Amino acid sequence: MKDNIIVHVSEVNVSSQSGMGRIEYHWQQAFERAGYTFVHIGPKEIGPVKHPALIPRKAYQYYKKLKIKPKAFVVHEPASGHFVNRGIPCFIESHGIERRYFEAQVDGSVPSPLADKISLKTKILYPLWRLRGGERGLRNATGLLLSNTDDKEYVKKHYGRKDADIMVFKNGINAVSDVTVPVSDQFTILFNATWQLRKGIRTLVQAAELLCEQGLNINYLLIGTGAEEHDVMNAWPEQLRANVKSISRFAPEDEAKYLASASLFVLPSYFEGQPLSLLQAMGAGKCCITTNCCGQKDVVDNGNTGLLFEAGDFKEFARLISKCYHDSDLLNAIGANAKQYMKNLTWDKVSDQVAGFVLAEVKK
Repeated sequence: MKDNIIVHVSEVNVSSQSGMGRIEYHWQQAFERAGYTFVHIGPKEIGPVKHPALIPRKAYQYYKKLKIKPKAFVVHEPASGHFVNRGIPCFIESHGIERRYFEAQVDGSVPSPLADKISLKTKILYPLWRLRGGERGLRNATGLLLSNTDDKEYVKKHYGRKDADIMVFKNGINAVSDVTVPVSDQFTILFNATWQLRKGIRTLVQAAELLCEQGLNINYLLIGTGAEEHDVMNAWPEQLRANVKSISRFAPEDEAKYLASASLFVLPSYFEGQPLSLLQAMGAGKCCITTNCCGQKDVVDNGNTGLLFEAGDFKEFARLISKCYHDSDLLNAIGANAKQYMKNLTWDKVSDQVAGFVLAEVKK
């Protein structure tokens, strides 16, 4: 094996067909373009575990058996505690700071069953097995690869990290066809996310009810929900269900088809890293309405490349949808601006920036 090695550790397998796996796939390509061997340690390498808390230790044990000395570690946040302070530069990869998300669930700022049902035992033990290793990594790593500026401000405040230690990385998009004009005259809203509370599904349904009361005829296309159709439909009032179509999973090559059928893309999420579905919609020339937080506010210039509202404010969300419904010129202009912005975010370009951040330390 070559001397120039980067060891990458993650809870997912590197794959161009998944979300986080897709990001890591392009990072691997970037390191290999720079002349480095990229050794990934993930679920396939680690094998089955009895509890997720065992993943970091098993990942480190697997690494030791390789008997290699890499130039750097790049480690997903939850496993990072086992890889810092080993005499090798270690960079933490986060797609949403775990502690920040946990705190938001507990205090109710992100809707979650935890806010109502969390026990004292869970409050004490959950951080021990999920957060403790990540916190050790965030405090002691050589550098941090973060997905949004909200996370950057959090780690500066809570872990004393400096600007120079942090890179807020950008994600790219897969090539998309020009699908700016919907194939149907019917106004269709596209939601591409898992069907869970933190994605703002209640906000979506509440806004839809309000728009229905105002007499707007809108279809809702919900894709990638990961949920059974009846579970999704049960969240919608009976009078709206005829206008709702739910698709649990879809092949990556079908994404363009769904984007082509959409008049508007929405993501009313409370907590994200940097959502690929939003970037794909922008790259396809779609006007997008999303929340003024996390990675969304980093990529959307409000009123120019998209529209932002405060998470949970379903009345403002409905107002923005209504505005787009009645103003096709606005819809098309924002979509065109979004597409132009995304032309600069090719996977090669943004991934080379990540590799450059890591290798700048390696080459010192």
